[in-house]
Amino acid sequence: MPSTQTIILEYVCPCLGAIMANIMFASPIKDLQKAVKKGDLGDLNPTPWAFMLGNCLGWVTYGILLQNLWIFFGNAPGFIISVWLNLGAVKLLYQKHHSEELKESMVNLLVDQERNMSLRYSLNSSATLAIREYEAETKEGGPDGSSLDKNETVHMHADIDKDATPKSAAEWGKILLDVTSQRTPAPAPHEKIVFAMTVMWVTCISIICLVPSITQRNRELIVASLVISNLVFFYGAPLSTIHTVLKDRNSSSIHVPTMITNTLNGTFWSIYGFAVSDMFIAIPNGLGALFGGIQIVLCVLFRGEANNSEEDAIQSSDGIGITFPLKLKEEI
Repeated sequence: MPSTQTIILEYVCPCLGAIMANIMFASPIKDLQKAVKKGDLGDLNPTPWAFMLGNCLGWVTYGILLQNLWIFFGNAPGFIISVWLNLGAVKLLYQKHHSEELKESMVNLLVDQERNMSLRYSLNSSATLAIREYEAETKEGGPDGSSLDKNETVHMHADIDKDATPKSAAEWGKILLDVTSQRTPAPAPHEKIVFAMTVMWVTCISIICLVPSITQRNRELIVASLVISNLVFFYGAPLSTIHTVLKDRNSSSIHVPTMITNTLNGTFWSIYGFAVSDMFIAIPNGLGALFGGIQIVLCVLFRGEANNSEEDAIQSSDGIGITFPLKLKEEI
């Protein structure tokens, strides 16, 4: 029967780590649902979701190679969630581009219509004045003794008013089609990141599975190295937060509940990594727990009012303990 220490280190800790990781993966779901309902991403930065996709896929592969259910179930739900997050982000990014283009087209249409109406009014006023003067001159006979024919007068007024005739349904349909049609290709930086992540991991999995000369240990090293390389992107998030708090001497920029959850998540996975002598799990999670601990100390030293509004920088875990921002200002 396993000892109490073994049960805690090799069962309780990874179980709690998997639970914390999945809570973190699920944290942006509500934010994205609000964004989809509103039709705009707002301050949500979808880039970390692309790295979450690659990160979770990598850890799922690593868990399969090790036959480790804790790692697998700690990241498999995150992989599924990240697919949904990225699909929603792509949809909203395209919608944002099309909406901005539509607004610009509408403004240009209104400006053109106003300019045309002003020009038409000016020309019609001048033409009407000229006709009235001509009618006055020819009412009792012009200089040559001729009179203005009634039909001729009607035709002259008709020529002036023909531009003021309401447009037909076909003409309005053409205008609406021109305004609402997308003329420029939508930028696709997020799709490119997701595509790059997918290609990288499909290539990696194909190589380690189809090349028989690669040993099991080398397969594990290849996958673990690529997973850790994904985490490099996330290292700057807690460091930038720490720098901001030290500079402003105010901890209000730290989202306390998320910080505590991330710290516990990193701690549980780090303990488990050391328990099973897997430094690929222990070291990155140890750094995540360290950064979280530093933020806890800063919260105690520099107390600030908690700001839980939508404008906050909400952080989430990569599932193996390293924190990264799910919400960033657009200018970052």
